[in-house]
Amino acid sequence: MKPAIIEIVGGAYWEECSFPPRSVYRGSGMRAAAILASFDVNVRLHSALGPSLKPHFVEIANNLNIQLDARDKSTDVKFQYSHPLASPHISRIPSSCSFNGEAVIADTALVFGMIEGRIPVRAKRVVYDSQDGFRSKPFEHNGSTAEELALVVSYSEGVALTDKQDPDDIASNLLERPNVSAVVIKCGPQGALVATRDNRNWISSFPTKRVYKVGSGDVFSAAFAFAWLYQNKPPLLSAWFASRVVASYVETSCDSLDESTINACWEDAEDALNTRTRNSAKLVPETQIYLAGPFFSTAQRWGVDEARSALIDMGFKVFSPVHDVGMGSSDEVVRQDLYELDRSGVVLALLNDLDPGTIFEVGYAKAKGIPVIAIAESAKESDLTMLLGSGCFVVDDFSTGIYYACWQLMGDV
Repeated sequence: MKPAIIEIVGGAYWEECSFPPRSVYRGSGMRAAAILASFDVNVRLHSALGPSLKPHFVEIANNLNIQLDARDKSTDVKFQYSHPLASPHISRIPSSCSFNGEAVIADTALVFGMIEGRIPVRAKRVVYDSQDGFRSKPFEHNGSTAEELALVVSYSEGVALTDKQDPDDIASNLLERPNVSAVVIKCGPQGALVATRDNRNWISSFPTKRVYKVGSGDVFSAAFAFAWLYQNKPPLLSAWFASRVVASYVETSCDSLDESTINACWEDAEDALNTRTRNSAKLVPETQIYLAGPFFSTAQRWGVDEARSALIDMGFKVFSPVHDVGMGSSDEVVRQDLYELDRSGVVLALLNDLDPGTIFEVGYAKAKGIPVIAIAESAKESDLTMLLGSGCFVVDDFSTGIYYACWQLMGDV
């Protein structure tokens, strides 16, 4: 039997991304509410709003037919991202938030961690997304209870909650906790581990043409909650559906899905599970990613540092000339760089400034048959003729390029 309403507990924030430029009023709670409302589910969002953003969120809730229970807080929170894979700068964190000690009582609930402190929940069935990376807190941390609990966590959140490093060990630890019946551990390009007490399966990731990552975890949890809480689908099928919905979101950055898109996400799901799932992780290859790019100005070095950090955070081995060789004579640097190019499985090239050294590395890689992923956010198409004509994958978006390099190395594209 489908529940009459899904209660959502989560943040409502102002989010701003520099490249690609986005400025939206969302946060985990409102984004999940928008997704579920587009699925024609009755939802009520319990959040905390300060004086400046409250009118905006009230208007959004009215437009999307979302019931809004807004508790008061002293200021509003803003998340600022330089790019979708960056750690956000968080401003205006409130010094006080009046939850009045009142818990949300529910049959079904989707609960997110909140930067202000989470509203307590007493529910029969709950999907809990702890959020906040290595600062994640257990569901019961604030006195919340659930008769049946599904946990949806990123890899870093799973490490924070269990002190374990291996996804299987994380899942085992979480499944030992009271009333936890399912665990989903999201592992970026590797896919996601879906674990119950009886079964464990990995769902492959779904490569997309674009990757707008901000809010993708919120969308996953909302779609999983729709399938598991609302439609009573098993955890593996629910996670499959959630992965498909996320693929649609990161490609379009739209958190309102029409009926045809929703149906497409379900299409052939049960048959596809036989080919897109596996019993163990698709391990990150030992083969390295060669990160080619200039590093002769603050902006150039910042770009190389950001790309390298993102790849390492995803678990990939990276060779970066500036980090791993540094400055030196041309003979010494070139010899080492070419040696490492020969050992690499893919080249990720930062081509905004069309640096001659980077162009040479791209040409060398193509001559050696090494795949090339090029990020050219501001270059003219006429300057990229040789790259486009020689089969390089060229994209004008930083996070998409990062993901494509990972997918290429893992054989997913």
